[in-house]
Formats: sequence, C-alpha cells, structure tokens
Amino acid sequence: MSKTDWKGIHSVLVTPFAQDGSIDFKRFAELSEVNIANGANGLVVCGSTGEFYTMTVQERIDLFEATVKASNGRVPVIAGVSDLRTKVVEELCAAAKAAGCDGILALPPIYAKPDLRETAQFYRRIAAVTDLPLMLYNSPARMGVNLTPDFVASLADIPNVVAIKDSSADIQQITELCAKVKDKLAVFVGYETMIRSTLPVGCSGVVAMAHQLSGKLVRSYYDACQHGDTAMADKLEPALFDIYRCFKAGSFYAGIKAVMNELDQPVGIPREPLLPFSDQQQATVRSILETGKVRETIKQAG
Repeated sequence: MSKTDWKGIHSVLVTPFAQDGSIDFKRFAELSEVNIANGANGLVVCGSTGEFYTMTVQERIDLFEATVKASNGRVPVIAGVSDLRTKVVEELCAAAKAAGCDGILALPPIYAKPDLRETAQFYRRIAAVTDLPLMLYNSPARMGVNLTPDFVASLADIPNVVAIKDSSADIQQITELCAKVKDKLAVFVGYETMIRSTLPVGCSGVVAMAHQLSGKLVRSYYDACQHGDTAMADKLEPALFDIYRCFKAGSFYAGIKAVMNELDQPVGIPREPLLPFSDQQQATVRSILETGKVRETIKQAG
C-alpha cells in the first residue's frame, strides 16, 4: 500500500517576475488559483520550472508561504528544496514545514554529480531532519546521476520517503520502477506527454508543466487516458505535444514562459542566465500554436 494519497496532476508553478525583476506575488497568487480551478490535484512551488536556481533562500521561503496561502488547504503544496549545499536544503525543509507545506521535492545535490552512494546519504540525511513527506526527483539529463529502480527501492524503507518524480523519459525504466515500488511510493512521471504510456504501468500521476497554461486540456487528457477514452485522448494529444514542441524552441524553462506570454497569460521573462526567447524563437512558438490550432483545442477542452 502506498504511503501517500498524492496522485493526479501536480502542477509545477512558474514564478512570474515584474519588470524590475522582483517576484510578482499578486500574479503568482492568480496563477495558483487558475491551476486549482483547472483541475490540479497539487501544487509544486520552486521547482525547476519555477526557476528556483535563480532565487535567494528568502525568496523561496516567501513563495512557500504564498503558495500555502493561495491553496488554503484545497490541494497539497509541495516545496522544491533543491540546492547544491545540504545545509541550505535542510534550511528550506524547515522553512517549508513552518510555512505549512504538505511535502518537499528534492533533486540530488545539483552540479556536484554525486554517485548513488553519495545520493543515498544525501536523501537519508534530508529525510532525517524533517518529518515532511519527501518526493525524490530523478532528472538524469540535468543531474548527471540516474536514480535506478533498484536504488529507489532501497530508499523506500525510509518512512517519510513517499513518492518519486521520474524525468528520465525512459518508459522501460519507469515500467520497472513501478513494478518495484508502486505499492510503497507514488510514482510521478515528469512530462505530460508520457501520461498515456505510464498510467497503465502504475504511475500515480504527473508533475506537470503544461497544465498551468492550457486551461483544462491536461485535466481532460489525463482523465481520458485514465478512463480509456481513446477518442478523447487522440483528440487532445496533438495540442499537448505541440505545446512541448514550443518549449523546445529554445531553453526549456524560458520556453514555458514564452508560451504563456504568447497565449496572453503574462508571466514576465526568465531571470538570467536564461533569456527571453528571441523574435525568431517566439515566431516559432507562434507558428506551432497556430498551425496546430492549439488555442482552439484548449477552448474545446474546457
């Protein structure tokens, strides 16, 4: 039996910035509300999509508090606590608890490329300093370490390790992962484009990037895949894949904001080192959205 009831769509929020580069907390609250209204089962704050790597510790703490306030107990709030320095991760865990967050999401130490022995030590240390439920995070392309199914299974005995987000994009690995741990941990896939292939093998849900910008498209697609409504999934899927194609027109996290701005959902520009999409990149986004009639599909979905 899984140690948590986390499931469905957990939307990882972008962080909107004002023209002076500060966090636009008013807009952030609006985005949180939109996500919940459109069917999010949970909110993830200060994830990679939220550009946590550009923020001060205090800014992240302020966002933890803002998300808890916006959610007001309606859905779980999971705080991204990833950092290179273990002491900072521990500080963020304590802040997430104080803010009223329902759980934490942690990458292995960023940049350092720890091996699995070192990664295990990191997660066991973090789990020991907080009683918040912990979601492991596998992102081998960015971290340089792959949390294998056997490795994840070896951490499943830790009482407050309750879930994993797997962004390996490897259906064979995710299938094996579910076979080994789905009765203990909630397995979340990291991309909405894999919902259809991973729900049948035992995934509990998706940590979603496109949900926040696509109305009820992802909610409707998820439900169609879950209930075997092939016709509806076939209808909505091309627009979802087009949105992901837009993300890849430049730097991925800058791309999410580029799509939102193009869809008249202003969120400002990313913080450096990322840059806003160039005119050419933005034109590519516009062309993909128009050619695929993505706006029309979003309207039809909700």
